[in-house]
Amino acid sequence: MRTWTVGLVFAPLRVILGQDTTVVAPPPPPPAVADSLRCGFCNRPNVFFAIVEGPLGQALNNRFNAWVLKDTTSYVSSESWRRNLRGTWGWDQDNFVVNMLGHPYAGSIHFAWGRSNGLGFWGSTPFTFFNSVLWEYFGETTQPSINDLVDTGLGGIALGEMFHRIAATIRNNEIGGGGRFLRELAALPFDPVGTVNRGLRGEWSRRGPNPIEHNPLATLLRTGGGVGIVRAPGSLLTSLREAELSSIFFADLKYGDAFIDTLRAPFSAFTARVLFAPRHGGLTQLMGEGRIAGADIGRNEGHRHQLEFGQRFEYLNNGALQFGAQTLQLGLSSRVRLGGKFWLRTRAMGDAIVLAGINAPGAGTGMREYDFGPGAGGTFSAGIEHGGVPYLTVRYQPAWIHTIDGADANHLMSLVGVELSIPVLSHLDLVVHSNYYDRVSYYADGTRSRRRFPELRAMAAIKTARRAAVEQ
Repeated sequence: MRTWTVGLVFAPLRVILGQDTTVVAPPPPPPAVADSLRCGFCNRPNVFFAIVEGPLGQALNNRFNAWVLKDTTSYVSSESWRRNLRGTWGWDQDNFVVNMLGHPYAGSIHFAWGRSNGLGFWGSTPFTFFNSVLWEYFGETTQPSINDLVDTGLGGIALGEMFHRIAATIRNNEIGGGGRFLRELAALPFDPVGTVNRGLRGEWSRRGPNPIEHNPLATLLRTGGGVGIVRAPGSLLTSLREAELSSIFFADLKYGDAFIDTLRAPFSAFTARVLFAPRHGGLTQLMGEGRIAGADIGRNEGHRHQLEFGQRFEYLNNGALQFGAQTLQLGLSSRVRLGGKFWLRTRAMGDAIVLAGINAPGAGTGMREYDFGPGAGGTFSAGIEHGGVPYLTVRYQPAWIHTIDGADANHLMSLVGVELSIPVLSHLDLVVHSNYYDRVSYYADGTRSRRRFPELRAMAAIKTARRAAVEQ
């Protein structure tokens, strides 16, 4: 069921990107046309609807949870509101999936209340935190949660803007008929608020120009599946006796490229990855990493270097390690021509981990089996690409997490990854991923715990791409 869902959601995106493999950017349109291309149907920002729709949607969500799901935490009253408003904020006991995946997705819906009503990235950001606070005080009977505010707020902003752009890429305002209807439905999981608002405004069928988010100059989508070799925690890749095989389904999206385009809007360049392993918990990874702002610090025909500020959302739940984080990044990204269409791309980023959740022996408190805490780390990568398509990428990502709720511990985690992409046909690649996770936890009583987790995946991927012919 999950495989069909992934295929149906990304199929329209594959069709769109597959129309042009290499294209030359068209000349700038006249000002009036440029405005239309920028805003699609040119809906004026409507702050009133953005403010009203959020609480209305939350009220409907609360009643659904109470009446249909019979969730006792949704049985709110004036007494629970008074208690929450007068009480202090704490840390909740929800499981890892709810806190590190469910809340950020809910935050993306809060973000969409602004985005789907004509507001930009910065104008929509306050709605994510406002609606999160509203829910914490009035949507549940439980104590308001600090981790919910951070994960819903920051995670919702990152996922919300990426989902907004993915949905805009799937939709096509210039066509009609059944194809138009299917595209609107395919965008629903990414942007449910926008899908509903477009229906109310008659935009499911009305024709018009597409927004600029529909057609970035550089886009690469790879979807496919294969087999993963998963070793028992603590073992090394010296023997296959303890190996377990699992089917793997994945989607990789590279949206925009700051090295061939002048990107001023946040998340006009981002990467996203989804991994499903049916035998190892289903959704094992969801990662999105986007550029918020940047500036050139040196460039010519053979190289370009940029100072970059970005944000990363990360969810990892592979059976041996649970790690989720909201991270802000600052560092240097570079692109150097090796010859022809071959380029070397590198990134060196310092990571400020605002809040992370990580599991370890003795971690958590009460029913929760993982710790919360801020931290610091880095992201370092180097890759060889041809025509914007990565062939070989090496990545190193260390992180330090200091627990502020859970076990009295400091967690050191690192990821070393190598990814190889071998072209087989024009739209078919053989993709190999090799990762090695290492987590060491140091406790206040002097003890420590270590877990290592190697992974190896071999997959076939359908590749669709669009890229400007002129490299800048």
